[in-house]
Amino acid sequence: MRNFGRLLPKGAVVLRGGNGYSRGVGGESGTSSIELLAPDSEFTQEQPNSFSSIWKPAWHPSWRTGALACATSTVVVLFINIGLVIYATKNPRYGMDQDNIIGTFYSGSCDKSRTIGLWLHLGINALSALLFSGSNYTQQCLAAPTRSEVDAAHVERRWMDIGVPSLRNLFRIKPERAFLWIVIGITSIPLHLLYNSAVYTSLVANDFLVTVVTQDYFEPGAYSNITEALIRNSYPDSLIAHFTKEFSPVLEEYNNSTRSYENLTPAECTKLYNTNFIYNHSNLFLITNRNSNTGHNNTLLDVVRIYTEEASSSCWMCAYDQVQRGPSDTDYLRPAFSCRPSDLTSNVTTRLPWLIKLGTGEEVEIGGCKSERTVEKCKVRLSLGIMIAVICCTLFKACCMITAVVRSREPTLVTLGDALDSFLKIPDPTTIGMCFADRRFIKREWRRGCTVGPRQWKQRGVQRWWTSVGKMRWITCNFFSSTTIVVATVLLWLGMQNDGVVWSTDLKSMWARGFGDVNNVSQFTIPSRGMTRAALLSNLPQIILSFLYLTYNSLFTCMLLGHEWSLFSHRHRTLRVTSPHPGQRSTYWLQIPYTYAIPLMTLSCVLHWLLSQSSFLAVTEILDPLGKKNATIISAVGYSCIAIIFLLTLGILALVTAAGIGYKQFAAEITTVGSCSAAISAACHPAGANSEETTGKKVRWGDVGTEPNLGVRHLTFSSEKGVRKPVLGEVYAGTGERECDCL
Repeated sequence: MRNFGRLLPKGAVVLRGGNGYSRGVGGESGTSSIELLAPDSEFTQEQPNSFSSIWKPAWHPSWRTGALACATSTVVVLFINIGLVIYATKNPRYGMDQDNIIGTFYSGSCDKSRTIGLWLHLGINALSALLFSGSNYTQQCLAAPTRSEVDAAHVERRWMDIGVPSLRNLFRIKPERAFLWIVIGITSIPLHLLYNSAVYTSLVANDFLVTVVTQDYFEPGAYSNITEALIRNSYPDSLIAHFTKEFSPVLEEYNNSTRSYENLTPAECTKLYNTNFIYNHSNLFLITNRNSNTGHNNTLLDVVRIYTEEASSSCWMCAYDQVQRGPSDTDYLRPAFSCRPSDLTSNVTTRLPWLIKLGTGEEVEIGGCKSERTVEKCKVRLSLGIMIAVICCTLFKACCMITAVVRSREPTLVTLGDALDSFLKIPDPTTIGMCFADRRFIKREWRRGCTVGPRQWKQRGVQRWWTSVGKMRWITCNFFSSTTIVVATVLLWLGMQNDGVVWSTDLKSMWARGFGDVNNVSQFTIPSRGMTRAALLSNLPQIILSFLYLTYNSLFTCMLLGHEWSLFSHRHRTLRVTSPHPGQRSTYWLQIPYTYAIPLMTLSCVLHWLLSQSSFLAVTEILDPLGKKNATIISAVGYSCIAIIFLLTLGILALVTAAGIGYKQFAAEITTVGSCSAAISAACHPAGANSEETTGKKVRWGDVGTEPNLGVRHLTFSSEKGVRKPVLGEVYAGTGERECDCL
């Protein structure tokens, strides 16, 4: 048989002859006649170009039903996002921050804020998974080729993907469908970058004063002079007046009982203040075990302001020798420390003395504390700017999905059953004579136009699921997954080093820091302190995870495609198609059944949620010792070591699961075609019988006996009962000529 790449004009399509297989124009036909496709064929019919016909959908009960469901779910997510914006901006209880265009869901208890934020992020990732799966479904349908596109590719000795997500097909499908595919993909990028940062927990922490006093400081008429205390502790003259002005109101408010203080033991005090941020307490009086008449009359011994934004903010509890100047002449002073607060807390809890060395060099023992109680002001907030970007992307995505449903009129080969139904009705002349062809044969020989003749069946036994996945797909998934796991492990180690924890002993301390909790240690502060930059950096891993999940999902798609293909060699089966005819069954899923699709969607949601708790936008507002809002608002990339551990564990388990499932055996022995349209087509050349006889019937692939015209056995799909498994060492050939000239 002559090469069809030279005999047929580009895009030419032929109909089978009377003997049940197709001939090319000018090909040798024996006794069969040659017929061109009828003008009204479902694969070649041209639609009128009038404006009304362009927007008049030709509805088929097919994948469009699923795509419409995806579009509907996207619209629902759109309205949920709009509802969140309206609630956060119009909430009369909290209002909106007009300067930063930020709304508030809740303000109050920090524990309740964390809980609300955790559930909101879980809901956001569930909605994100819904958008992601809907986009993936619609993109796979848009990239599915029509029969005419497949035929045109086969004439050029190229092949297209059937039943799997494909970039290869984008270069051969209609530009309109390719454009919609690209837009749906592009609109997913901002969603992964911004969605989790649209809602965030803002922690309100307190700067506070630590005032060291004698035990008679609170007695009526006790002498206290802040200026004298600052001079005695060697504060610079240029700062004494400034400090006196700032510190005096705190001391006066205590004397006037305008603030609420509680008495604490040294053990209670060290436990309470040995934390990252102080948000329910503020100013602290450390009461020594000495009286004012011991050495001097002033009951006020020392005053230091503590900056909670510093990573070592709790180290003031350790003994300090001097105070250090701040970044400017008008800044407050910070203590220099020389011990670990956790060690000090343990020592004081075991009733060892708590010693503080003053700026004068004197060492005093702390006998008790008075701590100011404050109202918690943590907030769950919504960034209106980020949410508007999310809403716009969701709107564009919904419009593209609806357009895909309305504009798609020509039947496409979305599932394996669609391809089998098409090739059995109208066999493809470019794949005649190679019923034994698998994906490797198509890539190495058929694509180069090499000879095709009878060949021995060499496959030994049933193959495993992993063989249906292309080598490059396995390499891509394993390489990027392994690289990501290694990088995440290194970042986890660096985070643990930064937190000062040790894996073998401090797992409890990592757990205590929680999932997605903001603190002044586990964070990377952005130099410009811009919230947008911090939001983008904290969510950049979300895009990487989405890419990895796509490759992971494609592994299952290919393996399940191979499984479905192998079932046709096991027993007679009904074709699963998107537009069923009598005797065929419809489908509500593409290639991954619900028993796999639902766990995969759940895995995607949990992974993205864990990632949102591992790397997140950390915003902290700092109040001064008087409870007034400072200009200091810290926007940082926060991280949680314990969440990263859970994320890595689940990711590794997912990869091991995929490898384990890939080790399963197919139902029966059959060619490994994968998603290759040419290999699928090669198996669909009926032997001597009228191909219409298989329409609406259960079919099975296998050895159908000797081909009368060639004198060798033939492998194909048949509805007859005499189909058997291929025989090792038996010679098989197709229904056409034995030889095909090389290009």
